[in-house]
Amino acid sequence: MEKSKAERKRDLEIVNLYHKTLTEAELEKLSLNFLEWKEGKLPYYKLTELIHDFHKKNQKIWSMFHNLMNDEFLIFQAKKELNMFTEQDMKKEHYRRWMNFS
Repeated sequence: MEKSKAERKRDLEIVNLYHKTLTEAELEKLSLNFLEWKEGKLPYYKLTELIHDFHKKNQKIWSMFHNLMNDEFLIFQAKKELNMFTEQDMKKEHYRRWMNFS
């Protein structure tokens, strides 16, 4: 079934919010590391390792949203992680099926 323009817009907003949430969670951790470094509690070489680790995590997040992943599954995942399921969503057979596997 073809989605309406409003449904596609809503889905895009949900996916963008999910992307922002995942990225900001990782950035928040990294920003705390910068504060520790500024306070002299974290050596520079450890900070550079953590920056590298963040970059790897961010690449995974980016690829999750920009590769050939099933768009509908990504929307499902976003709604699940953001607690945005509606009654109508739970009537969808594929959502109920995915709920058992994720």
